[in-house]
Amino acid sequence: IRPDTLGPFDYETENYTKLLWVAEGGTAYYEGILLRRADLINDKDMLESKVAVIKALQNRPGRFETSLEDASFDAWIKYYRQDENSVNNQISYYDKGELVNFLLDIEIRTASNGAKSLDDVMRYLYNEFFKKGRNYTPADYQKTTEMMAGKSLDEFFNKYVRGTAEIDYNSILNGIGLKLTVEGSNKKQAYLGAALAENDGKLMVSSIPADTPAYQQGLNTADQIVAIDGNRASQTFLQSYLSQMKLGDKVKLTVFRFDTLRELDITLGEQANQNYSIVPVENPTDAQKRLYKNYLLADLK
Repeated sequence: IRPDTLGPFDYETENYTKLLWVAEGGTAYYEGILLRRADLINDKDMLESKVAVIKALQNRPGRFETSLEDASFDAWIKYYRQDENSVNNQISYYDKGELVNFLLDIEIRTASNGAKSLDDVMRYLYNEFFKKGRNYTPADYQKTTEMMAGKSLDEFFNKYVRGTAEIDYNSILNGIGLKLTVEGSNKKQAYLGAALAENDGKLMVSSIPADTPAYQQGLNTADQIVAIDGNRASQTFLQSYLSQMKLGDKVKLTVFRFDTLRELDITLGEQANQNYSIVPVENPTDAQKRLYKNYLLADLK
């Protein structure tokens, strides 16, 4: 089953398609499904794997800047050429593609009352496209999913495939008796907000997500942090030092930027660890229980 431009290949040029979120993200989604069907993992393991993907996506500012179709199309010029600002303007079509195909499968199962699933989409594409020597387009994929769902999925595709809307997880998960919960830890920690890497004794800023204290107060990617409040900086020391501080505390960072020594006064923010879980809804209906069992081969509990 091949997306539009992916085959026959011209190996002398780059091949651009908006469907890598299906070809690659869909494959990643089926990895978990097949493990469940082979009984190598249980239903809870399957859902936990999706929780990890959700948490990573929700912590990435780039989800508001790049759609799944754009991430697919721009793979050659962006995904394989990551830079320091990628966290703020890019997403992975593998990860979000896996997640959106997961939600799309649930949407089809719910809309069809369990009669159809993403499996039927793949069978149709295999029979009507691959066997007939045709490649499918973005419009073909949406049309096929709508055929199986028995309704328009234009809103779903406009928001989550062509657009950058925040995903309304529970509106979809509820169909099979599930909900996403997000709980903050009672213990909040002061934080800087920069991703750091220590190599050969040098503590370097590797990336800075938007809307963090580091981003807002002048720390730059590729800065080398040499001291914090006059103490030699290391990854271990910085983590330990910040763990003793609270929201609003100030630290002085001494950094090398392009071989020029600078000092930055940073007011620390506060961050609570977010715990994500996919759990059963209270008092699920018989229909929700049936759809869950048909999907994940286990009782909803």
